[in-house]
Amino acid sequence: MKRTVRSVFVLFSFALLTTTVSAEPYTVFTYNLGLLRVFGSDLVPLVAARTKAAPRALAAFVTDSKPQIILLEEAWEDTAADAIAKELSPLGYVANRPDIHSFLGLSSGLLLMVKSPLRVVDWKFTPFTRNTFTDGFARKGVLEATLTDDDTGARFVLIGTHTVAVDTDNGIPKDKGQVAVITSQMTQILGALASRSQSGALPALILGDFNVGPDYADAIYRMIADVPGIQEAPSVFNAADPFITWDRENPLVKFGHYPGEPSARIDHLFLQSSATTGWKVLDVQVVQKDPVPGVALNPSDKSSPIPAPLSDHYGLLTKVSLGQP
Repeated sequence: MKRTVRSVFVLFSFALLTTTVSAEPYTVFTYNLGLLRVFGSDLVPLVAARTKAAPRALAAFVTDSKPQIILLEEAWEDTAADAIAKELSPLGYVANRPDIHSFLGLSSGLLLMVKSPLRVVDWKFTPFTRNTFTDGFARKGVLEATLTDDDTGARFVLIGTHTVAVDTDNGIPKDKGQVAVITSQMTQILGALASRSQSGALPALILGDFNVGPDYADAIYRMIADVPGIQEAPSVFNAADPFITWDRENPLVKFGHYPGEPSARIDHLFLQSSATTGWKVLDVQVVQKDPVPGVALNPSDKSSPIPAPLSDHYGLLTKVSLGQP
């Protein structure tokens, strides 16, 4: 009788331990660096200064915030992406970056970095089948990867992307051509998600700069946000908080090419659970809002320099756990 009770207790304790271990927390960071320079013109101000500051600024940030997953967008130049990857490598991050370039030499802009215990099992990048003229200068597309946790054996899918920009009038798209292109891109993203996740058999994270959001090209945002089984982390965590990542008060927006666009959340982390494994949102923060040393705008009236953050976007830092649904 004692042995039976003891055996039941051991089995119960093992089951409890297994459940606890499988509910792993991961911190995920997605951030558009805005390092685009075309034909000698900065589409976001101070590209050279911000490119120089980015590796150390990002290393300092991730040392403090400790994300296991980092997806950067608009690291267009090989030299910029390589410098960032080199700076973060001693911190334990392994970089994955599509080796694909446009006729101008610009890449996809995507840089995926993961840290132990997570590991990328395999990945691929597919360029968008449709694009606009301006976005055609680079090679935007969909990065899809399968990740595993070497400590727990958990496995999940990651879909990273950066869609075409959408010109709006107070959040309402103005260009039907842009709407047609981004609609096609959203369809391609969802197709990659279905294929990689085996139609939802594996849980998935979908993240990046979607250039749409709640009340900003809202109908296009809903193409992903309203898909059955998909949730957006900020909305789940606190639906009342706008979690602004594109801010008109950001100096790099004020003095950039799109100063009239309204403040919005256009950088996202979407979650898709499986039948056996579910995501839980533990925390969401908008980060990288503060000025960075060495980055400042010089007004034309020669008044005092205006300190600026690292990008015209803010970053989205999200803590999630993966366990039983």
